[in-house]
Amino acid sequence: MNTLGEKIRYFRKLKGLSLEDLANDLEISLTAYSKIERNITDVNISRLTQIAKTLNITLIELLAADKNSRKHLKENENLKEIIAQKDKEIIVLQKKIIGLMGKKLG
Repeated sequence: MNTLGEKIRYFRKLKGLSLEDLANDLEISLTAYSKIERNITDVNISRLTQIAKTLNITLIELLAADKNSRKHLKENENLKEIIAQKDKEIIVLQKKIIGLMGKKLG
């Protein structure tokens, strides 16, 4: 992760926000925000501070993000998938319990 746009994209994805979500939070157009992530638009310190605040991180965290951050993003995505699968398993078990309770009471 070399560019500022890549760093912003990393934290946006880490927070589970879409391009549109962050553009709306910053009160700018989707096109304008997209240009920030693609490094087409230079970002002033005021806008950078606003982005960091919106992402609930410090400006230092945003600027200091490095290539190891990508590894953490991938790990976070894997954990989300595991949690989603476990949630499905829990729902199946809950349905079985409800069925057994119904038989017992009926």
